[in-house]
Amino acid sequence: MKDRDPPAHADDPRQRLVVAAIDQIEKHGVGQATVRRIAAAAEVNIAAVNYYFRSKEALLATALELSIRNMLEHVEEFLARMPDDPMEALSGLLGYLLEGCLRFPNLSRAHLHDAFHADDYSGPFPTLFAPVVARLRDLVRAAVPGLDERAAARRVVAALSAVLFPGFFAGLYEGLSALGSPADRLTYARELARQTLAPAEAEAPAARGKRPKRG
Repeated sequence: MKDRDPPAHADDPRQRLVVAAIDQIEKHGVGQATVRRIAAAAEVNIAAVNYYFRSKEALLATALELSIRNMLEHVEEFLARMPDDPMEALSGLLGYLLEGCLRFPNLSRAHLHDAFHADDYSGPFPTLFAPVVARLRDLVRAAVPGLDERAAARRVVAALSAVLFPGFFAGLYEGLSALGSPADRLTYARELARQTLAPAEAEAPAARGKRPKRG
């Protein structure tokens, strides 16, 4: 059998540093991803960090942005399928986001580090993800006849919150064993997708802006 070709970044010290930084963020957390660890993982001299990026902060920012853009490429594939098969595309998207948070918890938290610690949503992830949220709202609205924009927005908030919260805080739900296996998580994502794409008539009167009748 022919040996596999080496990775495209194998002979590029700059790319090796970026890939190593992503790996170290996930292994140790963004606060413990030191220059020494990153350089060792990339098999380059520590001075290479300054040579290619000027600072550790710039290297980490580059690494996080690369991982964000890779994630958004996959998200785009799900969104592109929404008009043709809303249920499969949305359940796939929600499952993908949940699995990503659970498989790469430190990397996921690093993307929202400033949001968690400084209430700052001006970083790359919040900025790049905001159009995705708006587009998903529009796709949900298009998939559910009669659903207005505000109702579609509420459904998107509920669905994304339902995957991101247990993804970031998985330990809170360990005792329930509700999401312990891939099959459990797939079922959960499908349930969320069904709720999000339910007929507009399923909206509660109060949610549609109508006051319930008094007895």
